[in-house]
Amino acid sequence: MQIKRQNGYALAPTALKYWLGATLLAGLALVLALFLNQPPQAEGWLLWARYTARLSFFLFLASYLASPLYELTQNKTTDWLRRHRRNAGLSFGLAHIIHLGALIGFFVVSGEPVDMGTVIVGGGAYVAMFAMMATSNDAAIRRIGQTAWRRLHKFGAHYLAFVFVFTYTSSLAGPTPKPLYLTALIWAAILIRLYVMAGQRKRSAA
Repeated sequence: MQIKRQNGYALAPTALKYWLGATLLAGLALVLALFLNQPPQAEGWLLWARYTARLSFFLFLASYLASPLYELTQNKTTDWLRRHRRNAGLSFGLAHIIHLGALIGFFVVSGEPVDMGTVIVGGGAYVAMFAMMATSNDAAIRRIGQTAWRRLHKFGAHYLAFVFVFTYTSSLAGPTPKPLYLTALIWAAILIRLYVMAGQRKRSAA
């Protein structure tokens, strides 16, 4: 497997096609499971949106926690995850694009109105995601510079984490709460990132 280095971290770019292929297959499998024996209906579109959201969530966690977990404990698993963090991030983007298609299908078929708050917050998440996807390559890093690249990806990652934590936490008080473990996972991920960042600042100041 070809290994490159970015910001001092080894990467495994040749594995990207496998990550993206697995993500596409997962999306296709959900389509077949939900629509194979029945015409597309609003409930099926909603379930497709729900399951692709969870697929993208776990891919996001893999990318979001890759470096912090390696900082906390260095072993074969965390090293592998860190080397594949770009692949996980781009696969998250693909899964979230599929999720967007499922959501649009649901609103078109069901005729339900779209909440403008959701459009604004969620739209911002997609803007951040597309910006990160567009710059997840060596040519973009050279073009915009390491400092700007780090700022963009740090802001984008934290904004996406905020959207997930807001979505899952706020749903707990609503009529259709998300599973509690999703809320616990995103809060734990944010706390891990903050803990590692605090340790890095403390070491740099010493």
